[in-house]
Amino acid sequence: MRVKRAILWAAVVAVFLAAGCDNHMTRKRNEAGQRWAESRAEMVTTLARRSYEGGNFSRAREQLDPVLRAANPYAPAYVLAARLAADQGRLDEARDCARTAVEVKPEVAEAHYVLGTIEQTLSHRPEALAAFAEAARLAPTDPRYALAEAEMLVATGQVDAAAVGLEAASDRMPGAAEVHAALGDVFARQGRYREAADRYRVALRLNPENTAPTQRLAVALFQAGAYAEAEPILAELEVSEPDFAVGWIRLTRADCLLALRQVDRARALYQRGVDAAPDDVAPRVGLARCDVLADRLTEAQRHLEEVLVRQPEHPEANGLLGYVLLATGRPGEAVPHLKLARNTQPGRGRETIEQWLVHAEQAVTRTP
Repeated sequence: MRVKRAILWAAVVAVFLAAGCDNHMTRKRNEAGQRWAESRAEMVTTLARRSYEGGNFSRAREQLDPVLRAANPYAPAYVLAARLAADQGRLDEARDCARTAVEVKPEVAEAHYVLGTIEQTLSHRPEALAAFAEAARLAPTDPRYALAEAEMLVATGQVDAAAVGLEAASDRMPGAAEVHAALGDVFARQGRYREAADRYRVALRLNPENTAPTQRLAVALFQAGAYAEAEPILAELEVSEPDFAVGWIRLTRADCLLALRQVDRARALYQRGVDAAPDDVAPRVGLARCDVLADRLTEAQRHLEEVLVRQPEHPEANGLLGYVLLATGRPGEAVPHLKLARNTQPGRGRETIEQWLVHAEQAVTRTP
């Protein structure tokens, strides 16, 4: 009996060991097969990405199709498929691919980012913002995701939240020039022009080859009232950006010079603006400002009347002409121009217009 029991025990153990070994081998084979499938999917996706980046979209799609039909979805393949479909205008398909990538690998920031770009293209702003925010959370040191989230916050009217997010991102990524430049843009939107200028300067120091923030730096300094700092930057831009020199760069520089009481230099720039673009009213208004400051009221009136022929409701031209008429003893003629200017002049200039209008109306009342 002991012999038989020993034989039976050995047989039972052998059966279970064999079964366990078979299960182990099966699991190992399955894992090896999965690793091979992922490796192959990675290679094919890399080839498809090269085709995509080379502009061969049809070839990229052909290479991706077998991976997309595989039993085990490969998230990077679906991310690429989403980009490909989006570039070809198939946005619903692109969104489905991006959503699949997110479901397969929810920890991959790029999948959320691509989904966000597609939702943004579809004008689904809340969905885009949620996707960008998740991408930024998963990869907090990738500037693309922080910038995308900030852009969507601004687009949805959450400018303060965008500023907070970008300030935190600039602390995490102090060497990311694009983050500092974007924070400067948001500060400028908030009217924090001096802080915006500081951020633009940081961006330019970090990436001097990208001169795009230079123009925004000049505008921020001008808006901050730092005319002496803005003017030399604008002078350099006038040389380096000749296509824009006849436009806002030259005019803003002239405005800086006028604010610095360098009237003759400002007048020369305004005159160059008139010569370059005779139909543009802005430089003529600038000439009128110079004439008013120099007490050349007849010349100022001539410039302002030319402006009003082209733009009868121009706020500043009506305001200045009202002042000229009031100063030359014609308050009755000044009143309608000042009223029109009051109704259309924004900002601090409105208070000055109100004062002139009061003086003009009082003068009319005193006239016998």
